Amino acid sequence: MALLMVLILSILLYAMVTELVTTSQTAHLVGENELLVARMRNHADYVLIEVEDLLLQDLQAAAAQAEGGGEGAGGLPGGAGAAPGGAPGGAPGAAGAEEEEEDPAALADGSQDAWYEPTGYPDDDITSYVWCEPENAKFNVLALVSPDKEFADLSRERFVRLLDDLRDGTDYDIPRGDADRIAQALTDWMQSRTRSENLPRMPLKSDEEEDRREVSLMLQLDEMLLLPGVTEEMFFDKVLDSKVMPGLEAVLTVHTALVFDPGDPEQNARNAASGNNPAGGQNPAGGQNPAGGQNPAGGQNPAGGQNPGGGQAPAGGTAEGERPPLQGEGIRINVNVAPRAVLRCLFDPGEISDAVIDAIIRWRNEPVEEEENGSASNLPEDYLGDVRSGSGPKRKVFTSIEQIEEEIEEFRNLADPALKQSFLDLLTVKSDVFTVHIASMHKRNEETRTYVLQRERTVLIRLDDGETGKIHPLILHEPRSGLRLQGTDLDEDDLLSMSSRFAEMDTFSQEERAWNPFYVDFFRPAHEREQLFTYRNFRR
Repeated sequence: MALLMVLILSILLYAMVTELVTTSQTAHLVGENELLVARMRNHADYVLIEVEDLLLQDLQAAAAQAEGGGEGAGGLPGGAGAAPGGAPGGAPGAAGAEEEEEDPAALADGSQDAWYEPTGYPDDDITSYVWCEPENAKFNVLALVSPDKEFADLSRERFVRLLDDLRDGTDYDIPRGDADRIAQALTDWMQSRTRSENLPRMPLKSDEEEDRREVSLMLQLDEMLLLPGVTEEMFFDKVLDSKVMPGLEAVLTVHTALVFDPGDPEQNARNAASGNNPAGGQNPAGGQNPAGGQNPAGGQNPAGGQNPGGGQAPAGGTAEGERPPLQGEGIRINVNVAPRAVLRCLFDPGEISDAVIDAIIRWRNEPVEEEENGSASNLPEDYLGDVRSGSGPKRKVFTSIEQIEEEIEEFRNLADPALKQSFLDLLTVKSDVFTVHIASMHKRNEETRTYVLQRERTVLIRLDDGETGKIHPLILHEPRSGLRLQGTDLDEDDLLSMSSRFAEMDTFSQEERAWNPFYVDFFRPAHEREQLFTYRNFRR
């Protein structure tokens, strides 16, 4: 009996100790994971500050370029005094004294800017990869419910063309009939026709306007996932056979039609009387513009925003009975960064041919000649590019809208001047709304490619206040699970084409690119990555 009791007690003691050890190990692992996630989140916060500084430095460089280029900027740096085509003051061809050498990265927003390429920010065992995506490269869906019926109908045609062309020629193509049904469902959604108690209408500032009370503007593009016919497979990017198939998120936006909130008129009057708010009660956050329209006349107001009426508006507010001026670039498309499908949707192929669109895309992907960019001559002869710093070979950017006619022969040969001007009126070379995608990664084992990845995004608007500029968040640190990648303009059907570009990088840059989750290389099978490295060593 004594031996039996000892055996029973030993078994109980073993079970208790095992449970204690298991519980302790589990608690330890959970604590380590929570600590890792907290460190990744903190590092993402730090990296976001770095990106905001890059965006402000870009704006300050534009201001310095404008000051050095004479007084053609309308008295304000950057985009505040832009010409009708969207070019800031000091653009090529400005009259006056002899100008200093122009910096395309300061005059326009595009591939030559420091924020353009997805970049990794390492910190010990955590690397946060950042991709700063200009929202001005996308089509604004709020134009579908513009109070201008003619413009709304035209926007619907463009929307349907965009979806029809987005994944054309693939197994995931969106037929034109489906695109038309999505356009109708989206219009009904924003006009509150399909709202219910479960999906109620969101109260908006624009409800104060009698003619806009029936319109419920989208606050986020993700609301499209509530519509029939829109799936996550269609909404987010896909990678198939080492190629990126862009989703709706890659070409659509709701964040570029922004206006200053004029505030409560009575409160503004009291503030003005007391001297607390002489500017007229503007809200730097910028509300969404219920008009959702554009400014073909290109009129600018002194605050740096577009005026839908094409005239001037006071810097401290708006004239009685007028809508507030649009902030920044409005819904015009940045020709330097817009995907092909977005440029293609603006006009029917019978008006603006594919040859014109393809010529624009080819031109902006051409490398900058040494005499065109003085910084290129400072690179060593054996330099092969470094994706970390974005200091590799530069590609061309349009520094003004008028440059399209100067450089693109196919566009210059169009016979209808009115059509050409209408096309240019829809474009700009600047960006002021950016989505900062951040993917924080902890590599557990590089050989087996096991890692912890946490994705988030922040949507920012860059305000030109005539001084150092301001950054204001529209969406802050939103967790994301869907795939979003930087696509490519050029066709890369075969592995050899990609291998040639990959081979131009140094070893460190190749490895960094292979781990960057905003490049398609991250999703390549192991045998393809081995082929890329083999091809690179052969080239070396």
